[in-house]
Amino acid sequence: MSTTHTAQDWHAHYAAGRDFRPLSDTEKTVLTKHLALSEGAEAARALDVACGTGELARFLATAGYQVDAVDWAQSAVDKASAASDQVSCHHLDLTSGDLSSLAPAGTGGYRLITMRRALAHLPDRTRTVAELAALLDEDGTLCVITPHADRHPEELRGICLDDTEIDLLADGWHHTERVEAGDLTVLLLRGPKTDAVTYSEKRTPKPSAMAGVAVVVTNDRGQVLLGWNASRAVWELPAGKVEPGEAFEATAVRELAEEAGLHARPESVLLLGTLCDSTHGFTRVTEIARITDFTGEPTVREPELITRWEWHTPFAVRNLPQPLFAASAQALNVVWPGLLPDVPPAHHTPRPAGGVPLKFGEPTAAVRLREQLVHDLTEAGWTDTPELRRAFTTVPRHAFLPEQSLSRAYANEAVATVYDQGSGRSMSSVSQPEMQAVMLHRANLRPGANVLEIGGGGYNACLIAELVGPHGSVVCMEIDPYVHARTERFLAETGYAGRVRAVLGDGTRGAPGELIPADGFDAIIVTVASNDVARYWTNHLAQGGHLVMPLRIGGFTRAVGLRNEDPALVSTEISPCGFVPMQGAGRWDETAAPLGDTGYGIRWEDTPPSALDGLDRALAVGGTELWTGVTVRGGETLEDLQLWLATSLPGFCRMEGDPDRPGLVRLPKRSGAEAIVLGRSLACLMTERREHDEAEGTSTWEFGVQGFGPDGKAAADTLAAAVHTWDRDLRGRATPRLTVMPAGTPDSALPAGDVVEKNDCRIVVSWPGRDEAPAPAVGRNTASGRSDEQ
Repeated sequence: MSTTHTAQDWHAHYAAGRDFRPLSDTEKTVLTKHLALSEGAEAARALDVACGTGELARFLATAGYQVDAVDWAQSAVDKASAASDQVSCHHLDLTSGDLSSLAPAGTGGYRLITMRRALAHLPDRTRTVAELAALLDEDGTLCVITPHADRHPEELRGICLDDTEIDLLADGWHHTERVEAGDLTVLLLRGPKTDAVTYSEKRTPKPSAMAGVAVVVTNDRGQVLLGWNASRAVWELPAGKVEPGEAFEATAVRELAEEAGLHARPESVLLLGTLCDSTHGFTRVTEIARITDFTGEPTVREPELITRWEWHTPFAVRNLPQPLFAASAQALNVVWPGLLPDVPPAHHTPRPAGGVPLKFGEPTAAVRLREQLVHDLTEAGWTDTPELRRAFTTVPRHAFLPEQSLSRAYANEAVATVYDQGSGRSMSSVSQPEMQAVMLHRANLRPGANVLEIGGGGYNACLIAELVGPHGSVVCMEIDPYVHARTERFLAETGYAGRVRAVLGDGTRGAPGELIPADGFDAIIVTVASNDVARYWTNHLAQGGHLVMPLRIGGFTRAVGLRNEDPALVSTEISPCGFVPMQGAGRWDETAAPLGDTGYGIRWEDTPPSALDGLDRALAVGGTELWTGVTVRGGETLEDLQLWLATSLPGFCRMEGDPDRPGLVRLPKRSGAEAIVLGRSLACLMTERREHDEAEGTSTWEFGVQGFGPDGKAAADTLAAAVHTWDRDLRGRATPRLTVMPAGTPDSALPAGDVVEKNDCRIVVSWPGRDEAPAPAVGRNTASGRSDEQ
């Protein structure tokens, strides 16, 4: 695995009958002393990297390890496999293969990973060692056996490591042990560090060198090139000062060739803007150049500045064991916003989007994990069409989550990308793939469709672009400037900038007029929770088009698919969901109205607020308690009950407080309780466990109601009656139908059902099988209606 020999060379080497230097008695003694399993210990897994014909792997197997072995020469793997049936041998190129695929199935990782006489041959040692460290279990050891440079002649220097390089390797570990074995050094590394990378400055620069270009170049695996500056003890990007009269593109090309031996054309350079900060009393101006099209292999050309070039996975740069040059860190965060935490501030003046296309590269592990995600989504029934499967297989989700590991980026879960500094609450995220598949399916997207997405990030917009094809259009609206800038960068990085139009603006007001198709959008997909159906969305939706959104009703958010059947939007599907809240004009206030100093509060949703005078005293006195006899099993979905209570009950609200607070109110452990306020009285829902099945790990819970105040008993009876109606008529048998009509629509034009008033619309919630006349509205300016059970 040499920079001067290819996999084919080594394959030919072993195929010709040649072997590798055998294990010495000294090596065997050191390995036995330091790595032997204790007597009676359970079998442990070991991985021998660059195994050759398998001598070390077989030695570990005789010592009691269950051994996997890997090499990049197929002939070596064949010989190793034939020599022992105790070792499982694999063919994989360490320099570009998917190392995470070596992770042992069903275990916590390898107890031991060995690499003998191979590390000096690897061009990207830091990245490779970090990826191997991720395969260890919590007590695992990485054993590196390397020839030492001081004990070999100069002509063999290329296969050796010196003390400086060994110390650099040990920086990334909490526990290191070094053993000398003749002309070899054995390094035992335990406890890989995961501390965030730090940032460092170099010496005071000359004033003439303060205007420069930093070059962010990536290879066909999406890895970024960094050089180790041994004299300054920092990693840094290829960079250099701008010569008088020289264009930034020319500087980038020249410095990349002079420093790293890579050759690019000026027209292949994409300039991303200028960074301006201060260092050592000088103003530093750095132009950021992005390059993906080049020839050559990284070569040390100026050893007095850079002693080694390595390719690094962008995410792994977050945890470099050595410092990263501050200006390089700033440039990397322009290319991948959010990649690095706590970077020293610099003012960025972006350039207009250039016309230079970037080549997108990614590691093989990303492809494998993406295919696994699609397999899991398909098995669960979420990606139920070939078009959805193709979209999720094509779009690289990790490219929109550079701050996350590949495994996290491809997990079936939502990932927050922006947090509110005050509350710590997520304000922007990449949604759960499962939910994205559901919403895309409900949008009924077809090739050639015109789609508006409300809420940026980029990943979901790219999925839409794949579904509508080259003849469709996608407009992505985002209100947060940081998220918008991040979206634009990731669209450019992945090649979707020409297929998705990213727009900065408040999506509740719809798209800019010039981007609205003549017949309206075929689909509008809202990816942030909304408390209203904005009139602009209805006005900009084509006849027969679909609006898919997380709609908040009564404080509960549901992923709703709506079809435009002018003049109404009619629901097609409804399911529970969780999304970050709308910002801008669509923001709502979740502050609870306090009940005196009791520590409890009432949060009004779509119900007109009532006076709460005296309820604090009623809570202190106590009240009535009744049990409904209606039970549910743990894990049973209750979304229909929640919507039923929120839309059918007068005075519906949510009661909040600490569930562990001593007192008479028995709030559930989950967030808040469904409640109603009637006059000067209150009733709230509660549950209590009645049975528990130890074998299945499930419990049965009964609904109860607490009532407080002079009419607490009547309020409790009303809430309990609604629970009984749900259990008798709706539970598991009915899905509500939502009809969305413009605000101001007269009651006579509404279908039967309960009416929820919003600013821009009136939402009628109708339950199949309940043949009732239209009811007065539950919303802002009218009292709640239907109550045949109350």
